[in-house]
Amino acid sequence: MDFIYYVLSFLLIINVIVFVHEYGHYLAARLSGVSISKFSIGMGPELFGFNDKNGTRWCFSLLPIGGYVMMLGDGDASSTTEDEKTLEGLSEEEKSKSITRKSAWAKMFIAFMGPFFNYVYAFVVVAVMAFFYGMPNNSAVVGSVLSNSPAANAGIESGDKILSVDGKSVTRFRDVLMAIGNNKSGSIDFVIDRNGQEKKMVIKPEIKTEKTWFGSTKSRKLVGIASGVPTFEKRSLVDSVKLAVDECISGTKEMFYVFGKLFSGQQSIDNFGGVIRMGQIAGELSKSGNFAMLILFTVTLSLNLGFINLFPLPVLDGGRILICFVEKIIGRKLNEKMQEQVMIVCALFLVFMMIVMTINDIMHVEVINKFVMKFIR
Repeated sequence: MDFIYYVLSFLLIINVIVFVHEYGHYLAARLSGVSISKFSIGMGPELFGFNDKNGTRWCFSLLPIGGYVMMLGDGDASSTTEDEKTLEGLSEEEKSKSITRKSAWAKMFIAFMGPFFNYVYAFVVVAVMAFFYGMPNNSAVVGSVLSNSPAANAGIESGDKILSVDGKSVTRFRDVLMAIGNNKSGSIDFVIDRNGQEKKMVIKPEIKTEKTWFGSTKSRKLVGIASGVPTFEKRSLVDSVKLAVDECISGTKEMFYVFGKLFSGQQSIDNFGGVIRMGQIAGELSKSGNFAMLILFTVTLSLNLGFINLFPLPVLDGGRILICFVEKIIGRKLNEKMQEQVMIVCALFLVFMMIVMTINDIMHVEVINKFVMKFIR
């Protein structure tokens, strides 16, 4: 039963986010005068759909992960290549509506609007929820302390408000967790507020080292504190808009930080998760009935999708923007053979990353992890 919750919840939220992303491309293409032949949610053979008055086929496809907008002149469903041969037999007026005949700026606009709509979705959802329902107030207050943990031994108590960690001010519990993870020394300096009095405390975290499936080791700092149950607080219209902007900015900063550590070698790829872990989170939130947190989870996924799609890799929107920009600068099209070869390499890289993250997800299933570790330790 849990498996059904995980799968259905994940498919629902991922297809909502994909629809938002692809609708950004669709709207930009229409505004640019490009003819759209198909808008598909899912990949592979079509299951069902309908044609609108503009001749666009709206459909659901067999594999319910991903989606695409097929424009006139596209060489493939991902819009990473163009094909003039598809225009043979068309009138000049019809050809003028193809993506191949549009300016570099128009192509960049179309590519950019997919990720941009993911950010628009995040902004709108946060602003609407904050104003009409309320946002979770998960402040930097200790909800519980694990007995005999480093925090308990240092004197941290439930209800303590954490003001700073290692000299850096914190306002959310998420900030506390990030500060703990970023600590480089053997002790962590806390400043807390207890009943109006500031106290300084030093916690020596427990270091838990695990061997991964890939043969490397990863360490975690365990302090022994947890946040309390968040309360939802409504905001004014102005505060709701400000909060939505802040969430988009802070989410982007965190992704810059995480990927920066990954590419600089300061963080292992073993720490990254994929669709299985996302499905598990979505399923647990759905099963608990906490739909407000489930909706906010889609905000995080939408920001992630928008951010990653702006990476300058040819198979992503950012790569398409980069190619169009370079072509605009040099005044000619780049070599198509070279583009295809680079795209193949990038596609293989992304497939490798997906496999690694899926394995990471599977290894978080305790039974499987214990079984595999018997053979690699």
